[in-house]
Amino acid sequence: MNSRPAPHPALVDLHSHLVPDVDDGSASIEESTRCLAALYGEGVHTLVTTPHLLVPHLPDDAAIDHELTRHRRSYDTLLEAIEGKPGIPALGLGQEIWAPDAAAMRRVAARVDVGLAGSNTILVEFGFDLRGRHTDVIEAAVAAGRGIVIAHPERYRFAEGDEPLEVMRTWREMGALLQVNAGSFSGHYRASSPASLGLAWEMAAAGLVDLVATDHHGIRRTGVSLGEAYEVLRSRGEGALADRAMAEIPAALLGDHVINDRSAALRTPSEDA
Repeated sequence: MNSRPAPHPALVDLHSHLVPDVDDGSASIEESTRCLAALYGEGVHTLVTTPHLLVPHLPDDAAIDHELTRHRRSYDTLLEAIEGKPGIPALGLGQEIWAPDAAAMRRVAARVDVGLAGSNTILVEFGFDLRGRHTDVIEAAVAAGRGIVIAHPERYRFAEGDEPLEVMRTWREMGALLQVNAGSFSGHYRASSPASLGLAWEMAAAGLVDLVATDHHGIRRTGVSLGEAYEVLRSRGEGALADRAMAEIPAALLGDHVINDRSAALRTPSEDA
């Protein structure tokens, strides 16, 4: 008799690019809706979509304001389109902030309109080719009172002479959390990030995985299933890690809001979400 996989908890995805037509992710409302429905089907009941906020490319506060407004308008249009549809995750808006140095981080760290679904936590990427250890970025975020999640460190190309796991341990000791992409556990990024498969599993073995997220860029890019990553981790004896990194920790981060009305940050299109 074939045994069915054990049920897993409602999954929470804090990194995706499903706001339509604002970055290199989903290109349309229709594409976003299809992706959201597919994610719900594999167990994702809460999702924060995080368009790129490329701070070094935005010369002043007015440019940052304009970019955030553009994200919000497209997100609101998506919310209108999915309102009342069954089988769609509860949806929130955030950003994936490109902050390669402390100066970039300081430009956005104190903004109340920046964060994962209105929470105190920000999602930050350093750029794939690291120049130094970027501890100044973490210091700037922590000094501003923000929680910081570092996006997909397993995909970074670390500076010569730096041991990746030791650098990551330093980041965590400073207060950062580390988010691994779901596809890294199956080797999805080996062409662009050759070390990502090995580093993802080394991070798991070393207790350095705080969150797992899809980094979903729409139907044009496959291999980003949170449900599949959950089963792969569980099959390798990492079921407790899967529960923490895909359900417990991301849900806890969303519980710490800098705004009073949670419903203003996280919308549930359908009663079954």
